[in-house]
Amino acid sequence: MNDAQEPILKGGNSYLFTENAVARAYAAFKRLLAEGHRGLVITRSHPNRVQQLHGIECPIMWIAKASKPSGGVISLEPTRLMKIHGTISDFIKANAGAVVLLDGLEYLVTENGFGAVMKALQLTNEEVAMSGSYLIVPIDPRTLETTQLGLLEREFSLPIDSRHTPSQGGPT
Repeated sequence: MNDAQEPILKGGNSYLFTENAVARAYAAFKRLLAEGHRGLVITRSHPNRVQQLHGIECPIMWIAKASKPSGGVISLEPTRLMKIHGTISDFIKANAGAVVLLDGLEYLVTENGFGAVMKALQLTNEEVAMSGSYLIVPIDPRTLETTQLGLLEREFSLPIDSRHTPSQGGPT
């Protein structure tokens, strides 16, 4: 992906990536890290795999039921949504302008139901907006019902490619 196709992201916003979601989300995340932002990845993929695939140098937490993973891996239980929210909240409070990538929303929905996940995201989005931080969430729209996708799109900003300058975007 070249610079002309990379989305423009603004602090204080949460972004939902739906097209080529994972690749574009990690590319945007890495670009923000390169600009000097502190980063945190919370992912359904094992942290070693994320490190190998994306070469990211920041804390990576694993959304997994494994209570005591080995090798220094920090896990977050998928059914403890408020713990996940608290982890993100603590990180963005401690690191002004931080960027958090939450990869595994589909798994959280499977484990908790859409309504509970949406409530946790709304709380997180409020803190992101107040702190000037970034939240990046990739999702495969095929995994959701139309209404659910609509609610997410309403709550999140959609990344705007730098080659387009629309007259109106998502929430600011």
